[in-house]
Amino acid sequence: MDKKDRPDFLSALCILTFIGSSVAFVAYFLSALFFEQAAKFIIEYSSWHTVEAISPLYFTSFMVLYAVSLTGAIRMWKQHRDGFFMYSFAQLIIIFLPVIWVNGAALSVTNLIFTIVFVAGYTWYWKWLS
Repeated sequence: MDKKDRPDFLSALCILTFIGSSVAFVAYFLSALFFEQAAKFIIEYSSWHTVEAISPLYFTSFMVLYAVSLTGAIRMWKQHRDGFFMYSFAQLIIIFLPVIWVNGAALSVTNLIFTIVFVAGYTWYWKWLS
C-alpha cells in the first residue's frame, strides 16, 4: 500500500500518537534523570504528600512503555498490523502500572478514555493494516 492509500483519519491518529508518546517519553526520561526535582514538583503540584511509592525506575518504566507505544504508531503509519498490538499492549500497561505500583487510586480515567478512543480508532482502520 502506498502512503496515499492510508485514510486521513488513520494518519491523524498516528500523528497524535507520535506527539503524545514523544512528549511523554521525554517527560518520563527527564523525570527519571532528575528524580529529586521531579519529586518536589509532584509534591508541590499534585495531591501527593510523599513520593515514597515511586522511584526513578517507575519513570523509566513509563519511558520504555511510551517508546513501545511510539514504535507501534510508527509501525501502523507504515501500515503494519503488529504496530496495533505493540501500541495496545503498551497503552494497557501504561493504564494499569500505576494501579499496581502505587495503588488503585492511581488509575487515570483521562488516560483510560483517550486509550479507548485511540484503540477504537485504530481498530476501525484494521483493514488498512497488513
